[in-house]
Amino acid sequence: MKPYFKNFGIRSTASKALILFFLAGSLSTSVLNAQDFKKFAVGPGISINLGVFNPQGVNQYIANALSSYTILLGSTDLIMYEDVSVFLNFKTRWIDITPTLEYAISPKIVIGAENFYFTRVSPGVLANFFIPTGLSGKNAVFIGGGFQYHTMKFTESDGPADFKGNDLGFRIQLGYDLQFGNFNLQPVLAYNVAKTMGKQTSGSPLDMNYSGGQIGINMIFHKPVSHRRF
Repeated sequence: MKPYFKNFGIRSTASKALILFFLAGSLSTSVLNAQDFKKFAVGPGISINLGVFNPQGVNQYIANALSSYTILLGSTDLIMYEDVSVFLNFKTRWIDITPTLEYAISPKIVIGAENFYFTRVSPGVLANFFIPTGLSGKNAVFIGGGFQYHTMKFTESDGPADFKGNDLGFRIQLGYDLQFGNFNLQPVLAYNVAKTMGKQTSGSPLDMNYSGGQIGINMIFHKPVSHRRF
């Protein structure tokens, strides 16, 4: 019976040691993961977006310019635009601030006639407030917005249109912050208010409205920041 109890004691001690080993390992891993997070981080990023809008003044101009043509397929209206931006992201636990430079274009390519291009260049500053969604603090919903100064241009490849205008606008946005090591991925929904009166050397001004909603993805390169307090 003694060997049996001795063996049991050895096994019990070994089991306890093994449990303590795994607990220590888990604690070390938790501390290491916590140390991976920063309280503040700065890094560059790029954003790619697709937007929808209804620039009525511009669309009316295109319709008038193509009134002598028979449209066999599609519409003369601009309804979508492509958008890309570069930025510098300053992130803390609860908020981030992002100076950005954005470029958007909505082309209308008409085979057998002139082409039209409606573009926008928009420097600005955006800010977000984070709401953490998990215990780790790695991911968070964010809501925010900011102001941008829009410079718009509407041109016609083989025609007289060369309208330019600028004005201050704003954006509201909602997204989700996903952090993977030194890489952040942020799906974003946004709505832009961007409109002005375009002018050229002669003729009447043109209502240039780039207001609309967009969906896209932000890709940011910096250390992860915990959205919870450790």
